[in-house]
Amino acid sequence: MQAVVMAAGISSRFYPFRSFSHKSLVSIMGKPVIVHALESLAKVDIREVLIVVSPDSSIPALLGNGGQYGVKIKYIVQENPSGAGDGLLLAGEFIKGDFFLMNASRIDIDQFAKSMIAKKKGGAKAVLLGKKQEKLGKYGVLRIEGDKVLDLIEKPEKGKEPSDLRLIGIYLFDKDFLKILSQTNVGHYSLEEAIANFAKKEDVRIALTDRSVPSLKYAWDLLDLKNSLLSNSKGVKISKSAKIAKSAEIMGDVVIDDSAQILEGAIIKGSCYIGKKSMVGTNAIVRDGTSIEENCVIGANMEIKNSLVMKNTKVHSGFIGDSVIGESVRIGADFHIGNKRLDRKSVIVTSPEGLQVDTGLEALGVIIGNNVRIGIKSSAMPGIIIGENSVVGPSTTVLKNVPPDSKYYTKFQEVVTKNK
Repeated sequence: MQAVVMAAGISSRFYPFRSFSHKSLVSIMGKPVIVHALESLAKVDIREVLIVVSPDSSIPALLGNGGQYGVKIKYIVQENPSGAGDGLLLAGEFIKGDFFLMNASRIDIDQFAKSMIAKKKGGAKAVLLGKKQEKLGKYGVLRIEGDKVLDLIEKPEKGKEPSDLRLIGIYLFDKDFLKILSQTNVGHYSLEEAIANFAKKEDVRIALTDRSVPSLKYAWDLLDLKNSLLSNSKGVKISKSAKIAKSAEIMGDVVIDDSAQILEGAIIKGSCYIGKKSMVGTNAIVRDGTSIEENCVIGANMEIKNSLVMKNTKVHSGFIGDSVIGESVRIGADFHIGNKRLDRKSVIVTSPEGLQVDTGLEALGVIIGNNVRIGIKSSAMPGIIIGENSVVGPSTTVLKNVPPDSKYYTKFQEVVTKNK
């Protein structure tokens, strides 16, 4: 069986990470997200993969022919970001029969593929993965009868939802679906429109799950994705080349990769991952769902909780919680972030366009883009985004988003008087 993986598009909502040619290239637990997705496909013996990429994508150079991941890859270039439907049609000439369709951030297809294939063998022309959810305004919602799909309503108005079942981004199609898709007007939602039309003519079924199904739309979604990957690793796994001080404490589910160093008095409390050549300093605490990627330094007396720290980043002392820290960031001593609102309501993030986005998260710290520099004794409020290549001055509290390539600092007035 084949899989079509969508890895094109500009990922505009994935702000502030502009440096990645696709969001699936962010590394978690030492591997890009798209590699985790390929390994998930290989687990259920899906070996032939068609990947739809943008013209300037670095994915082909990274993955090659896919042999090292147990798959065979064919790349299809989508010249314009005109939606998943158009990308699927471009791949159509290489599709041989039944195929899965998924985004490059779907790291968990091995959890659902067998049940979907079983329904497909029962005579269905397509099988859609769905899940019950309370708030449905941001999703495609299914109208069903039993397990038969009758219609798909994209982003229904509140009170007009046909059910409480939302689509998850994993689909299993008969090749005949491409005929319906080719008759649908090209647009951002042409795939969803074609699914609705297909369900009205053919036997389309739903496979339900109650598992966590993390997606990757916004930068803070990396936290859920990270936790999902960390949950797959059980026990303590320490590379033979890692160096662990005798007074360091390691507990829970922890992976410590090649040539990592854990210094005196440090505490690693899993689930956690410490990447290759990274160092956790004296008396530092890394805990509760943190992934420290390759070649990072976590300084003495720093506490990091439920966060992703990307490669080549160095942080000094302080507290970082529920945050995403980009690549090659430098953070000075005594840096502290707020990760919860005082009223304990869900954290609101302001988009670059000025829109207020309710994250639905009661705990969310800061999102820091690549190559940011932050001075000593600084802090940031919950839900703040600091754009790439920016500088935050010392003793500064970041109260609002910092645009990329900017300086944000507090002005000081020096006062000198003589003693009487």
